[in-house]
Amino acid sequence: MVVITFVAIVVLVVGLFVGWPVLVALSAIFVAVQLLMICARAAVERNDRRLASRLTNRLEAQDDEG
Repeated sequence: MVVITFVAIVVLVVGLFVGWPVLVALSAIFVAVQLLMICARAAVERNDRRLASRLTNRLEAQDDEG
């Protein structure tokens, strides 16, 4: 996903140099969506780690009581 984002950025720069506004616009939209997806993926992974930690703590607390 990160590699595709860098390729899209390169296409964006090439479109700026060549002067193709449609290519620039499409590349800019694609890069924005890719960056949004990368951020969302990182947030989900962080949330998963946090929830797994809470679950582990709860299970350990229940084991200590029983």
